[in-house]
Amino acid sequence: MSLLQKLTRNGLGLLCSLLPKNPKKAFCQSFIGRGYSDNPKPLAEELLYRGYAVYWTVKGEKEAASLPEGVHPVLLGTAGEIYHRATAGVWIDNCRKWGHLFKKPGQYYIQTWHGFPLKRIEGDAVEALDPEYVETAKKDSQMADLFLSDSKFLTDIYRRAFWYDGEILECGFPRNDLLFGEHPELLEKVRSTLKLEQGKKLLLYAPTYRKDKGLSVYDVDYERCVKALEKRFGGDWLILARLHPNVAEKAAELKLPPTVRNASDYPDIGELYLACDALLTDYSSSMFDFMNTGKPCFLYVNDQAAYENDRNFTFDLARLPFSRAADNEELEKIILAFEEAGQAEGIRRFRQEFGMVENSGTAAKQTIDYLEQRRNSQ
Repeated sequence: MSLLQKLTRNGLGLLCSLLPKNPKKAFCQSFIGRGYSDNPKPLAEELLYRGYAVYWTVKGEKEAASLPEGVHPVLLGTAGEIYHRATAGVWIDNCRKWGHLFKKPGQYYIQTWHGFPLKRIEGDAVEALDPEYVETAKKDSQMADLFLSDSKFLTDIYRRAFWYDGEILECGFPRNDLLFGEHPELLEKVRSTLKLEQGKKLLLYAPTYRKDKGLSVYDVDYERCVKALEKRFGGDWLILARLHPNVAEKAAELKLPPTVRNASDYPDIGELYLACDALLTDYSSSMFDFMNTGKPCFLYVNDQAAYENDRNFTFDLARLPFSRAADNEELEKIILAFEEAGQAEGIRRFRQEFGMVENSGTAAKQTIDYLEQRRNSQ
């Protein structure tokens, strides 16, 4: 973006910030325009139910197509984005907002964040972050009125490392609400959208990204993995590979056998959690969301030393309740040796140790109740 474009954007933002705010208008964003997904999605649905007008940033037509009726798409980087954000009484985001924004009285900003952290983040990893990002994060925390947390552990990190001393609601992540109910229509939606054969059992492979954003680390022997799953659990299995949003555009470069389908473009990973019978990941926070399903989870960590040298971890991986493998031979072994009771007990201990609060499926309702109570008291 040129200097003239930045000046024009900032000037328009400042001008629009002087416009009246609509307390029943919400401006939502997920992963900087990636589509209708993550924690902002169920919050938007709760707001719609309560009569709010909901606007959602999108990068393009593909992301706009993911929005349901009643949610208005706003193209990222346009004058329309500036106008609707400036006139909305509620902001909802799961990532940091950039520093040129102008938040004014009458606007309430909910920062949902996007996961229980295994790797060090924000102020705990400041030496690994771009200085511009650090300044952005600090301003974002200053603007925020509420952070959402799924645990005492995450709440403590917000206080220590997020440059934030405002209100925190420990209600769980709204995106996980659907994991506490029966949703057969979503199972069918996943299978229909991805054109999956009926009767197949599904493993979701959802690794995180690496600093270099390369693909070489994703070297799972898919065929060997499928055979192990079929031997241990029975049935015919398929793998759904879903790369992290930061590298999702590279998914087409993966060489996938017929037993693996690319699900990187599927907007809502929560629906994939519901549809899949097991999860394979590495250091991704997806394991902590999937934990709520009680289904088998396996960790493939073939570059632990390198990853640890980048950001390090917030706690020792040995405290995780899931079996880990450093290569494909070990991955086969931990799948074949899986014990449901052992994993369940490990999850129980982990949840207790880290003060995890997700258990009711009401995080979205609790959040909007909190929002309205706070605004009504002002």
